[in-house]
Amino acid sequence: MPSVQQLRPFAEAPLESFRAASGPVALIQQPPEPVFQQVAKRLEQVRAGAMTRQSNLAERLLFMLQGFQHLEVHLLQPRVDGEEFTVGRMDTCMLVLKDPSVSKLHARLRWSEQAGAHLVRDMGSMNGTFVNTVPLNSRQEFQLHDGDGLSFGDAQFLYLRTETLHSHLRLIQDPV
Repeated sequence: MPSVQQLRPFAEAPLESFRAASGPVALIQQPPEPVFQQVAKRLEQVRAGAMTRQSNLAERLLFMLQGFQHLEVHLLQPRVDGEEFTVGRMDTCMLVLKDPSVSKLHARLRWSEQAGAHLVRDMGSMNGTFVNTVPLNSRQEFQLHDGDGLSFGDAQFLYLRTETLHSHLRLIQDPV
C-alpha cells in the first residue's frame, strides 16, 4: 500500500483521472510504530476500558493529521453496489491488519452506490469497531462519511472521499 507522500505526484492529474484510478474512497492509516506494536502484543489479553479507548482514539487521530504525508493509504475500489470488503487479521480478508487488537474477521464494509459511501458493521470482534470514537455493536450497520475516524481495535483510520484525498495531496508541500 502506498503512503500519502507516494501518491502525491498523481494528484497533479485532474480529479476525474485520479478518481478513476483510485476509486471513490480511501482509508488512511497511520503505520504502527515498532514500540506501539510491542506494547500492543503485551496488552493483547488485557484491554483498556471504552472511555480510555475513546480518548486515545481522538488523540491518535489528531496526531495522524499532523503527519499526513507519511500515512498509509488503502484504496477501496468497489466494482458493484453491495460489494463487501472484509477487515481482519486473516489473510483471506480484503484489508488485512496484522495488529493483535484486530480480530481474525473484525468488520465488514459494504459499498452503497446510492449513498456513495460504505456502511460498516462490526462482526462480533473482541476489541470493537468505532466510528468517531462511538462503539458499534454487531447488529448495527453505520454509514461512513467523508472525514470519519474509523477504528478496528487499535488500528486507526480516516475515511476520506477521493475528492478530499486529492485536494489534500495537492496541498502537501515538497520536503525541503
